[in-house]
Amino acid sequence: MRTYFADELLLMLPLTDGPGVRLFGEILGIHRGPLALAVTEEADRTDEIVVDLTETRFLAHSVLDILIILAQRLTPPQHLVIRAPADLNLHTRLAGRGADRLTTLHLQES
Repeated sequence: MRTYFADELLLMLPLTDGPGVRLFGEILGIHRGPLALAVTEEADRTDEIVVDLTETRFLAHSVLDILIILAQRLTPPQHLVIRAPADLNLHTRLAGRGADRLTTLHLQES
């Protein structure tokens, strides 16, 4: 299973309560590949893929771009749910990229 990943900045684990991954730490551009593999693997098995960023302190723009691309490739009813703390400012960052209108991308800020 490719939903496990760890280095000195990031820990990625599968969710225990459903399909998706939970990330801890800082997500840099070098983490795009492992995250894309994990989300793609989940998309092969389910309609709702959750990326839980609630324990994330930093999210690089390039990683957000990968999440947007992955959401664009989904076909409804499939969708990507991003759970994130408000201090990552994802609502504004997604809107700046026009991704706030994607029907296959749902943001849940806390």
